[in-house]
Amino acid sequence: MIKKINFSFLFFLKLLFIPLLYELVIGGSGHYLELGPVTFRMVAYLLAIFLAIIYYLNKKLIRKDISTILILFSGTLFLSSIIGYINNAPLDLILEDLKPLVFFYILLFFTIVVKDIQDIIKISQIIKNGSIILGSIYILVIILLFTGRINFTTFYQQQTEIGEIMFRNESLFFYKGFLYLCIGYFFFLLSDGRKNKFGALFLFLCIILTLTRGFILFTVLITAYYIFFINKNVILKWIVFIFGIIAFSILVPILLETLGDKSDSDNSRYLQINEVIAAIDPISFIIGHGFGVGVRSREIHMELSFLEIFHKQGIIGLAFWSGLFFYIFLLYAKIKIKSYRKIALPFLLGVVFIILQSTTNPYMNNPIGLMMILISIVVFSKLLELQKKIVL
Repeated sequence: MIKKINFSFLFFLKLLFIPLLYELVIGGSGHYLELGPVTFRMVAYLLAIFLAIIYYLNKKLIRKDISTILILFSGTLFLSSIIGYINNAPLDLILEDLKPLVFFYILLFFTIVVKDIQDIIKISQIIKNGSIILGSIYILVIILLFTGRINFTTFYQQQTEIGEIMFRNESLFFYKGFLYLCIGYFFFLLSDGRKNKFGALFLFLCIILTLTRGFILFTVLITAYYIFFINKNVILKWIVFIFGIIAFSILVPILLETLGDKSDSDNSRYLQINEVIAAIDPISFIIGHGFGVGVRSREIHMELSFLEIFHKQGIIGLAFWSGLFFYIFLLYAKIKIKSYRKIALPFLLGVVFIILQSTTNPYMNNPIGLMMILISIVVFSKLLELQKKIVL
């Protein structure tokens, strides 16, 4: 009877996991599924955490690596909140900094629902499906805007109020959830079959149409690294090399002209860097200024994730995140079974992409980027657990 109840409970958790993951992949900051101040993401998150706590109260055991990560993370949150309070940061700004970071605790839920190789394959498929949905909607909206079927002025006003979209011109725009065009691209690129290669090509074209320098640059760099240093196909290396030179010569000048003047965006980042440097003192260098303490040009969140972490949490904060990324790379390095490494590689490339993208944009310290980081930890840990059973 107890086993039947546990099975039903786990089945319900997995049932919740599917829409939760789809929403994280497609939903951007979560404001499209919003009723007043409450979003679907908030409700799903709270339900997932509540059910995870019930599960672990019954099981009375959390994996040692997961509990260590959560304890260290909680320690950094507590320390930075206290420091912010001591530095007279307004309580609402401290809570504003905490709000995206508490999503980290979804790690508890992920460790429960990822039980076997089929669950990992399902995650990969959800990321692929979600990225294709994102790309398809983007192309459709571009066509409707270009043909006048959607009135640009009305669309602009509506989207500006929601706050999920930034416009490039009267047809092209940037959506916060477009990060998963790039993540999904890696999953398609590393999957076998012609359909997957077409999926990768489609998503790459969508990435170019976002006119986002970081997305295009880091996608190309990671793809080049995969082809020349990981992939064993020599012919593919030569094809990519030759066509890469041709594309670079023809497309880059066109793309640079289309992207337009980015000096305002760059200057904003340089200003934030200079303001953070000016605010450094021996104590803040180690522990930061605390949550709720921004700089003059950015009272709340900064454009650069690592810069914000250093300013508010100091070297201690950077040490935690560096250690977390090192742990992810270490887990991947321990995966020796070829088929398991193939499953794990797109997750690794996705994490690398988020790290690189977070050097210029705020991704790794909010739910959009955190999901990929946390799910990769769970996936790699599970693959290692399954690997041990095979070896034994």
